[in-house]
Amino acid sequence: MSEAALAAALAVIGRLPGAEVQAGSDATWVAGGRPLESLNHVVGLELRGTDAAIEERIDAIDAALRERGSAPATWWIGPSTRPTDLARRLRARGFTDAEPEHGMVIDVARAAAPIGAVELVEDEAGLDAFLAVMGGAYGWSEDAGAAWAELYRTAASERERPWWHVVVRHDGRPAACASLLTAGGHAFVTNVGTVPAARGAGLGTTATLAVLQIAARLGHRRASLTASHMGRGVYARIGFEEDARLERCVSPANRLETRRAVSRR
Repeated sequence: MSEAALAAALAVIGRLPGAEVQAGSDATWVAGGRPLESLNHVVGLELRGTDAAIEERIDAIDAALRERGSAPATWWIGPSTRPTDLARRLRARGFTDAEPEHGMVIDVARAAAPIGAVELVEDEAGLDAFLAVMGGAYGWSEDAGAAWAELYRTAASERERPWWHVVVRHDGRPAACASLLTAGGHAFVTNVGTVPAARGAGLGTTATLAVLQIAARLGHRRASLTASHMGRGVYARIGFEEDARLERCVSPANRLETRRAVSRR
């Protein structure tokens, strides 16, 4: 379930001005139109056929992203990915490994209520606070901060609203945040972060529980997220259960001139 929820959530990046999403029968790619791996993704890969056909399809997807100024890009490899040796094929092209993520799912009815004051982002001032926490928690570069701000400032009607953000304060200042992305019938928790000075106080857990409450109010029975190796224990204590290990390979910023030979197993 978390694989499908991730794909649906990443497609929300398509709302960013200049971005594009292509959902094919064998892959979905998200071109954010910026040279930022966090905005460019390839998911749902089910490449079949001869070795030559698979290699050509990999090259075609990579080229499509580069033509749109969307490299480097993150390629997600999970239990449903085909071919099963895709990571090896990507490494042969000069892709690099990123830290794996763990897909996790929770029955939102099992989640506890958040303890502490949580603010739902409903205006520009709230969005400014949310973005400031995100930038501090994730160490965004200036370009990354500008791109994510542009995405989340994109207008959306209440009827098709794809995201909800919350902010948690500490000593009166915005200190933690989280988001719920809803797309394709999925509820996906993301953007969980705490500024360095406020870590260790459970504020990220509070923010996570708050967006799970939003998911429940919207009628979702389950919610998903991806967690780092370090973070999965925190989410397990909330009630999330792991259902997929997701490898990530990141394409080089510049296309390699010499195509790598890919040996067969």
